[in-house]
Amino acid sequence: MSLAAREPLLLGAPAPVLAGGGAALAVATAVAETVLGRAQVASWPVEAAALAVLVAAGVVVVVQASPFRAPFRARSHVAVLGLVLAAAVLDELAQIGRDVLIHDDWGLVVVPVFLLVLATLRPPREVLTGGLAAVAVVAATVLALSPFLAGPLPAPARVGIAVTQVLPPALAAAALARTTLRALVGRRAPAPETPDPTLSVQQEAVARLEAEAIPLLTAVAAAGAATAGQADRARAIMAELRAALVADLARGWLAEAGFAVDDPDGYGERMTAEQRTALRTTVASLPLADFERPGTASARGQDREAVLVLDLPVAARPRRTRVAPLVPLLRTAFGRADVRIDDERVVVEVGFSVAR
Repeated sequence: MSLAAREPLLLGAPAPVLAGGGAALAVATAVAETVLGRAQVASWPVEAAALAVLVAAGVVVVVQASPFRAPFRARSHVAVLGLVLAAAVLDELAQIGRDVLIHDDWGLVVVPVFLLVLATLRPPREVLTGGLAAVAVVAATVLALSPFLAGPLPAPARVGIAVTQVLPPALAAAALARTTLRALVGRRAPAPETPDPTLSVQQEAVARLEAEAIPLLTAVAAAGAATAGQADRARAIMAELRAALVADLARGWLAEAGFAVDDPDGYGERMTAEQRTALRTTVASLPLADFERPGTASARGQDREAVLVLDLPVAARPRRTRVAPLVPLLRTAFGRADVRIDDERVVVEVGFSVAR
């Protein structure tokens, strides 16, 4: 599990800001190092390609870290890390024949920066695996290019110097992700167990029987026969009890929240507590036109798969920054989630599976 998956609100602002800041820092460092070390550049087209690939890595991580694209998937991790390593290798190739000390090149600076960014978006084990892969690529590159370097150091020494600039940051990024994730897991209290609504209805039914039906039955048993009035009263109690049970069972949590519900198969009632909480948080975070009657809820499905659509009229168009944290929150609880915004309403559509 990644930090973003454990704490979905991290994707609302911090993760995109960190991704953008890290990418900007890496590109700025690469450009500055290129300008300052321009005397060591042997091929400007290759160096320009290296910078372009680095910019592409920055664009990918910023776009994929957006809360509207959450979660940040493994393929995005591989793409970003692959582009960064390719940029670092191209930078070294651009300096063949003129480079003196490989450990002062910008590739060894930008790789750790991106490893730190990725540490917030992917699980610690994947971050560590990516870091070790980066170390292997850097070591192989330095070893292959060592004969072309002008400095007097032997190849093993060059490899050791380069690796020490990537390996510690890689381990630190994985440790940061793991430590922070453990802290979040330890801080979050377990959700209280909610009683089964069906059991609650049954308990209310028993209480009503005890309050009304049992005294009547006791009186009948004591008299040895039922009067016409007692028989009518017994029928009335049974009719009222039956109507109350049907009404309570039909009125689910969406109706209790004020929604006009269209859910003939009862998919909404089979949602998990986490899914209900995610929807309640989403609804409560929007500037609804009427909080007492937030909108309509429509659920359709086949077998165990269902789609729920909430149509929520709003008093004003919500800002994207207000909606952004809600998207990863929903996608953490549901298999699929989409939020559409316009001036008059917000439409939330979620897909989920229910237990048999």
